[in-house]
Amino acid sequence: MLKTDKTKNSKYEKVFVQKKFFPEPKALPVTQDKSIINKRYKFWRNSIFITSYVIYLISYLCRKNFSIAAPLAVGLSSKDMGIVLAIGSITYGIGKFVNGSFADKSNVRYALPFNSMMAGVCSALLAFASWINENFLKSHLGMLIYMCLFWGVSQWFQSALFPYCAKSLVRWFPNSTRATWWARWSTSHELGSFIAMNISLPIAAFSEHFFGKYGLEAMFIVPFILSILVGTIGIFSLRDRPISIGLPDVEEICSTKKNTLTKEEKKELDKESQLTYFQILQKYVLKNKIMWNLSIVYFCVYVFRNGPVDWIFKILVDQENSKNFSNFKDALKNTNSLDAFKASTLCLIGFLGTLFAPFISEKLFKGKRAPANFWSLFIGSFSLIGVWLGSSSFSPINNNFMIKNIIIFLSLGISGFTVCVPQVLVGGICAIESSSKRVASAATGFASLLGYFGAAFGHIINGFILNISNKNYGDARLVLIYWGVIALLGALLCVPLWNVKANKEYSH
Repeated sequence: MLKTDKTKNSKYEKVFVQKKFFPEPKALPVTQDKSIINKRYKFWRNSIFITSYVIYLISYLCRKNFSIAAPLAVGLSSKDMGIVLAIGSITYGIGKFVNGSFADKSNVRYALPFNSMMAGVCSALLAFASWINENFLKSHLGMLIYMCLFWGVSQWFQSALFPYCAKSLVRWFPNSTRATWWARWSTSHELGSFIAMNISLPIAAFSEHFFGKYGLEAMFIVPFILSILVGTIGIFSLRDRPISIGLPDVEEICSTKKNTLTKEEKKELDKESQLTYFQILQKYVLKNKIMWNLSIVYFCVYVFRNGPVDWIFKILVDQENSKNFSNFKDALKNTNSLDAFKASTLCLIGFLGTLFAPFISEKLFKGKRAPANFWSLFIGSFSLIGVWLGSSSFSPINNNFMIKNIIIFLSLGISGFTVCVPQVLVGGICAIESSSKRVASAATGFASLLGYFGAAFGHIINGFILNISNKNYGDARLVLIYWGVIALLGALLCVPLWNVKANKEYSH
């Protein structure tokens, strides 16, 4: 019976995984010369890490520019913004799991640059939504559908980037140092978001000044050009697995070796070697209770994370501008660039949260991830009180501009730091440590699937609640309360995993 099941799984795997655009390269004979191994490992590790970092950073220029452009786009309401962001999040979440399954069997060298460039192309097409509407669609609904379509397709290609980067980190860096390298690479999210939020307005202003128009389009065209450039470079500076260029497996040349495992771990590893890819996927991902718990926590994390990151600029602009503008140029002139910098504080301080996430869990909590996730979400939920004090026109400190700005900078910084800790740990490190190295990309993709469903759910609710909150209270207090409650719920869901640690050192 086992043989029959394995045969069926093999056929399924052949049809759905092996038939792809960028097949995984064949293994080459492994060199035994230690000097060559060390030299080539050092070169390719640096090249792969830097390239993956830059590609992912540029991808965020193609994602977070929308959060700056949308509040200034005339005719695009909060509900519209929420719908477009929700469609993108759903597509991204599904794509991350599907592309994660493909990434485990595909060639990083070509697949990563290709998806990066295609995401840039689709993002650039989004820039022409207004022109398409004026000349062809001529309806608000038509323009909204056009934006949802190309933003969704863009996010599908974006969703493929993380799994391929995850595969590279797993294949080229050993378990003993992977958490540190993962955290370093993950800072590309925050740095990319920070840059996107601070260059979008200057790019638009530059275009409006020198060309008299195209400010909104320039916000999307410049990241597109950069994505094409770095994608082209990536074809030459990336490689797939070490064995694809004749190097031994990373665990064989580092401190983690099979003979350091316990008898139970060796036995389980031997069993795993007899399973097909889809049998491992079922065992360590689809039927893994810990993975499901992590995924639900990630749902809450992404409601909490994508809320402030994508909506704070909108909230600040709404508070400062009570009148409706007839065109983009007027909206741009009346927008304070300081608001974009305030919003980017989440990402700037989040950079530190991402970098220190492994240290917090490994040093402060002795290798336990759940306590680090719990306290981060708990503290982050209360930082939103400071966001209200620093942003609302009804704040009790509204008459003191300096103190109000200090409070919002500090509050957004705390919020950014605390939410980035579980973002790195739950969807990346925890997901991999709770599964198998053979399905590392799929594991991170599965956790992200629920995470981005949470983001989609959050965006739709954000758009509706923000309208209600502004109409009835004159500020965004209801949205901030909503984010805080979700963060507390995520913290509580970490409790069942309190004592869980990574196991199976060799295979993970």
